[in-house]
Amino acid sequence: MKIMFLNTWEAATGEVLWNYLKEESENCEVFCFMETGDKFRRKCKEILSNYVCITDKKVVVNKNEYFQSTYVRVDNKILKSETLLRFDPCLGLGIFTQIQRNNKVWNVANIHGVAKPGDKLDNPKRLEQSQKIIEYMAKIDGIKLIGGDFNLEIETESVKMFEKNGYRNLIKEFGIETTRNHFSWDIYPQKQLWADYLFVSPEVKVKSFEVPRNEVSDHLPLIVEIEG
Repeated sequence: MKIMFLNTWEAATGEVLWNYLKEESENCEVFCFMETGDKFRRKCKEILSNYVCITDKKVVVNKNEYFQSTYVRVDNKILKSETLLRFDPCLGLGIFTQIQRNNKVWNVANIHGVAKPGDKLDNPKRLEQSQKIIEYMAKIDGIKLIGGDFNLEIETESVKMFEKNGYRNLIKEFGIETTRNHFSWDIYPQKQLWADYLFVSPEVKVKSFEVPRNEVSDHLPLIVEIEG
């Protein structure tokens, strides 16, 4: 199974993004997208027409709405879907999807973490958010993947909490040097290198993991291929 996690930047790159998703849809079973506004979701009805879309939104402090969507190809069975972190407007948003494929069950959490403040360091809400995600997933049996834009630096306690609870941090494990590109660094000159992570439970058999250095968004895609 091949899964992609990507903050789409509200489809700001247009055709560059659409062409990339068309290409990746040939082999990708699941897409976990963040910042999926109306423009993005309308276009995906066309280019990802053979996927089921699960979507929800969060309202941030300035009252802007940020949609988040998980797309599952129709040859996979969706057993369950649920929104995480829904009831606290100061936390991020998560979409949990339980998928059956080849007689195996995959538990996938698509996360968009607290964005403010922009320093991507620990604060009480980010620590609480990590704890709530960990507690939610602890109640679920089987293979687990937790990924997305966490808005966190790599050495924060909010990241280390997943590692301390037995998850493999594929960003560290594969020596990924950045999950951003110049679109981000042009806006934020301090050049934050990380924001996006993929945590997997120990039994996940990772065939490959890559973070392509492309310009389809101001975030880089996280693409994992796992046995099954």
